[in-house]
Amino acid sequence: MKSFPIIDLHQDISYYYVSGASGLTFKLGDFDVDMPGRHGDIPKFREANVRIIFSSVFCLLSTISPRIKEQLKRGYAVELRAWTPKATHTTALEHIKVYYKLAKMYPDDIVLISTRDDIDTAIRGDKIGFLLALEGTYMLEDLDDLQLYYNLGIRSIQLTWNFDTRYAASCMSAKDYGLTGEGEELIREANRLGMIIDLAHASKRTHLEAAEISKLPLINSHVNPKKIHDIPRNLDDEMYEAIKKTGGVVGFMCDLLGKKKDIETYADSIMYVYETFGPDILAIGTDYFGLIDSAPPRGLEDITKFRNLFNLLAKKGMSQTDIEKLAYKNALRVILEHAKNWKTKIP
Repeated sequence: MKSFPIIDLHQDISYYYVSGASGLTFKLGDFDVDMPGRHGDIPKFREANVRIIFSSVFCLLSTISPRIKEQLKRGYAVELRAWTPKATHTTALEHIKVYYKLAKMYPDDIVLISTRDDIDTAIRGDKIGFLLALEGTYMLEDLDDLQLYYNLGIRSIQLTWNFDTRYAASCMSAKDYGLTGEGEELIREANRLGMIIDLAHASKRTHLEAAEISKLPLINSHVNPKKIHDIPRNLDDEMYEAIKKTGGVVGFMCDLLGKKKDIETYADSIMYVYETFGPDILAIGTDYFGLIDSAPPRGLEDITKFRNLFNLLAKKGMSQTDIEKLAYKNALRVILEHAKNWKTKIP
């Protein structure tokens, strides 16, 4: 099978540097070195034909809290460390600076995507495109802040992480209130700016209401179906259908797969959605560098292993045309639809 370009809807590369690789199975190192065991780096991205990575700006801090740990355990069915959304604006800026610095350190290899020309540069394979993405809205004290983050280069925004916000209910919400009035305004403003709305970690009602409000395709960047692993963090069929109706895509995550965490189960997760909702909703959203205190599925230890996934999907009956949609074409379609509204280039 031929090698396909890849667009990955979610990686936590800045977390790797800001946290000092806390909770990851590999150490810190220069990003232009092919480090054994690391989920990705410039050599691996080049080898795997990675074109664009949604580069997460994760604004939470690790803490000690039995209450939060118990809340997260209910959502994931495994023990997780506790996190808290504190000093979110300062933390978000620190993460954004990491991506700026990587682009400055490796100008021949990395481009921060803020214009259509940047997309074209990445898709041609000239450079690896980092599309900056806020993971949660905790740093937005009011809607005017959205324009400021847009001007800094943010082109995608996740409404929640695992905690409710003033804009939307999360998948862990004790009371699923969906979108607030401000949340509806946020979606309209994001549509105007061309910022991609990401529903990862959002509640069911938030998914359904966002699909009614948004005039542009929605994404859920990193998740798996409840049919494979029934936990609050994953999606039921109605949530997939809501995203599909907007012309959006859902990225398959290298976690949330249950007890049999391997490439076979990951492929089965994709095939279930493919056979139920068709090929146009499929995308990749690994969560590499964000698999904290965890590990990728066996057989998908790093991004270069995705060629094995594509071969496995072909054996399971997926056509090359549809594998190509999964790998990058569907995600690219959504990016380009939003890029029509982009105005400001990162200075």
